Amino acid sequence: MRPPDVTRPGWSGFGFGSCVEFSSIALMSESRGGPRRIEKGPGPAAKGRGGIALVLGIALAFGGTLTACTPTVPPSEPGDMILPGPGPASTTTTDTTVLYAAGREPTAIMEARVGGTLALSEGGCWVVETGEGQTFVQFPFGSSLTPGGQSINVPGFATVGVGDSIDGSGGYGSAPADAPEACGAPGQPMVFWQSA
Repeated sequence: MRPPDVTRPGWSGFGFGSCVEFSSIALMSESRGGPRRIEKGPGPAAKGRGGIALVLGIALAFGGTLTACTPTVPPSEPGDMILPGPGPASTTTTDTTVLYAAGREPTAIMEARVGGTLALSEGGCWVVETGEGQTFVQFPFGSSLTPGGQSINVPGFATVGVGDSIDGSGGYGSAPADAPEACGAPGQPMVFWQSA
C-alpha cells in the first residue's frame, strides 16, 4: 500500500499507523502562494493539505536556523550551563602547575566558541584570560604537561604556554566536583575547551 501523499488533493490527514512522506520540495510548493482554483466547501486547511504543509514548511525553514545558533560568550551567572558538560577529567600536577584535562574523548562537541590568552593562577592552575577576567579551563582530551610543567601539548593544536592565545570549540559552565581544590571550589565558572 502506498503511503498518503501530502500533495495529493484527496489526502485527509493522518491515520493511526500510517506513514506520511514529507519532502521539502512538496512542503515548499504547497505552502507558497500562487494561482489557485477556488472551490466551494471546506478550504485547503480543512482538507489537511495547506495548513499542515504551511506549518511543517515553516518548522523546517526555521528549525535548521535555530539549531545552528550557538553562544559565543560565557554564561552570565556562575553555575549556568550553556551545553551539557563533558565526562570525567584527569588532573596532572608538577611542583608549580596543575593541568586539568578531559579524561576521555567527548561523544559530542559543544559548539560555543572558546578562546582567550593562557595564564597561570596564583595556585598554579591554567586559566584563560579575557577582558572579563580569568576563568579556570579544562583542556581537550589527550593534553599533557611538558617536562617542567610550563607548557601544554594540546593534540591537534600546538604546544601552548603562558601568554599564548587559544581558540576552539567547547562550552562554559561550572567546575565539577572532581576539579582540583587548588584551582578553586567546584561550581566556579569554567571553560571546557574540547577541540581546536
